[in-house]
Amino acid sequence: TRESWQKLTQAVKQTLKNGKPYELFARMVRPDGEIRDVFIYGGSKLNHDGSICGLYGIVEDITDKNQREQQLKESEENLRITLNSIGDAVISTDIQGAVIRMNPVAESLSGWKIDEAKGKALTEVFHIVHAETREKVENPVDKVLETGTVIGLANHTMLISRDGTKFQIADSAAPIRDDKGYTTGVVLVFRDV
Repeated sequence: TRESWQKLTQAVKQTLKNGKPYELFARMVRPDGEIRDVFIYGGSKLNHDGSICGLYGIVEDITDKNQREQQLKESEENLRITLNSIGDAVISTDIQGAVIRMNPVAESLSGWKIDEAKGKALTEVFHIVHAETREKVENPVDKVLETGTVIGLANHTMLISRDGTKFQIADSAAPIRDDKGYTTGVVLVFRDV
């Protein structure tokens, strides 16, 4: 495009002045009229005495990469919107049991914002005890990873939020599996009952 040509011309002029390489993103129009995104890296070739004897440039077509990145961003945004629209609390963890996502309901009940909880062990963010005995309840992530199945928490489970507020909850936890069937984490869904 005209704008890309101007950027490239300016970059080459600067290289001829200072001998330093340049990098730039641009758009090119192919002979068939298709517009492609490109990354251009170039610079000057120097003689033994340091004088410029030529120029070089490498052009990489990054259109497909840009499209994949855009699709990934849209997919992530769609996932975020969906997760935030669910009426139950949802927390997902990685395979080690560290929090990777929470929706606003989970933030409200646990007392943790995702920015603070992300990367922390689920047991730190999701503190549960037996409502009558106050004994610690087994970590649902460990149970799911051990069995590879969906599990429900026992009756009388109480969540103690970060500020000490207590909620009687009902919940379930399930493995998150990739397209090959390998468990990559756990999703926990719970609600204040």
